[in-house]
Amino acid sequence: MDKNKEEKLVKKPNPFLYWFVCFFFELYIKIHFNLHHKGVKPKGPALILSNHTSNHDYKFIAAAHWPKRITFVATYHWFTFKKLNFWLRQMGVIPKYQFAPDMASMRKIRYALEKNNALVFIAPEGTVYSSGKLGYISPSIAKTIKVFKTPVYSSLIEGAGLGNAKWSRSSHKARIDVTTSLIITKEEATTLSVDEIMERITSSLSFNDYEYQKKYNVLVNGDDKAESIETMYYKCPNCSKEFTLFSKGNSIECSSCGAKATIENNFHFKWNKDGLFDNYVDWYSWQLDEMKKEVLNPNFKLEEEVEYAIDKSGIDNYVKVGKGVMTLTHSGWDYKGTKEGEEVEEHDDIEDVFLATLKIGLHFELPFKKGHCRVFYPIKNGMTSMKWHLASRAFTELKAEGKI
Repeated sequence: MDKNKEEKLVKKPNPFLYWFVCFFFELYIKIHFNLHHKGVKPKGPALILSNHTSNHDYKFIAAAHWPKRITFVATYHWFTFKKLNFWLRQMGVIPKYQFAPDMASMRKIRYALEKNNALVFIAPEGTVYSSGKLGYISPSIAKTIKVFKTPVYSSLIEGAGLGNAKWSRSSHKARIDVTTSLIITKEEATTLSVDEIMERITSSLSFNDYEYQKKYNVLVNGDDKAESIETMYYKCPNCSKEFTLFSKGNSIECSSCGAKATIENNFHFKWNKDGLFDNYVDWYSWQLDEMKKEVLNPNFKLEEEVEYAIDKSGIDNYVKVGKGVMTLTHSGWDYKGTKEGEEVEEHDDIEDVFLATLKIGLHFELPFKKGHCRVFYPIKNGMTSMKWHLASRAFTELKAEGKI
């Protein structure tokens, strides 16, 4: 597509549609959450950066900055569905390939900033992190800021992981704070180094759900807070066995060692054994650290039979097109099996997979290739999708730390 035509597709959010959508966002938030917004009111043109804590973050950001119309940047995956594509473009949403360089997206963001005087929202983690604290952010966002030479605001979201836990199939009403700050001026976008910009970003977006809960004594009522937690926490913190945990109501138990915990209304974990994690933030960090130990072994290998699917029809309605074996080693990701009736072998270098995203308990996803999101369903146990996700995160973070 011609660059000029491409840029003209970047519309300001339709005012009537934006008002209509935000009205329902406000209504939804009032029913399900207790939202507090504080800090400065951003002025365009500027970038707004936020941590990505839940699937409701865009609602929190839109509500917190109302009546200003925000130009959101979202993964290109959502634009592959024709009906949704139309409405996203009416809302002025800019598509971007996830975890990959995207010059078309960069041009559209620049156009929105320079021609539309827009407030452009980006979640630099690139996906919803389920750890209860800030995930890894690529330095590419700092380089982008230096290219655009625009002011940058941070909108820190805290508490979303408590009322809307990643593993949970239901939401629970809880306090959520959105705090907005100017972290980089237009002049500083030019003069600061990439490292200095990264420091500003990470310090302004750092959070910890456990510390936030203690600070505000956030209470989360409900009798199903632990339901499905084993889809995310697959390693027992007592015996280290994998996939031996099961949940019911507010309780989780290990079938191997008998360790049992209850999630209380303050979202602390009360175990029947001493020395175990009293919160999910520390449990996640331990699980990731354990995976890093495995990945540091040069002979590390993760292998599993999977069904291969691509996005052809609708939201969360992937079409399964094959079956085979997925393998992850230090050499990269390798799929060998069938795809649309043919025998195929597909390879991705470690560097090409910044993060394998996932739908917890069901599947994991690799970056776009040939216009499709690639989705893999573990055949024997969908809960292993979390292990594949953590392995990809371990590779990315260890590589950034220079350890592999």
